[in-house]
Amino acid sequence: MGVATIVSASTASADISVATSSAYCVGTAYTVTLPAADAAVLQAQAPGFFQFSFYDYSYVTQLNTHITDVKTYVAGKDVTLQWTPTGTGQHQITAVASFDPYSYAPKIFGSAMIDVVQTAPSGASCAPPPTPSGGTGSASSIPVIGGLLSSLSAQK
Repeated sequence: MGVATIVSASTASADISVATSSAYCVGTAYTVTLPAADAAVLQAQAPGFFQFSFYDYSYVTQLNTHITDVKTYVAGKDVTLQWTPTGTGQHQITAVASFDPYSYAPKIFGSAMIDVVQTAPSGASCAPPPTPSGGTGSASSIPVIGGLLSSLSAQK
């Protein structure tokens, strides 16, 4: 339990990724990403469809729930959204090309399978790792070479 099939793509793979977590829990928000390369491939396979809709199919309830408003395709940009599972069991997160949440290309594009639990098992956490915050630190804060980097930048 708490194990997920996560696909992270650097080239077009027609898959989406879900933020890495040691457990995926009901009520916790996770970032879902359709990488830019995949978005371009999927958009090209559905000419005229310039948006994406994302769905959460629960194998327990057998319901397919629309996750968020449609996301507009922007060339070269990842498509991201927040997903908060509302029930336990296996979930399939999918992306489809769409005009709106109710009219979409007949083919399902990209997916990720996630096992959701009520609470994290012992030794695991529901929380995804913190997102790096693009710091503005100084070169002197880097051990060993910080002083060298600082002296080089000071010589400009």
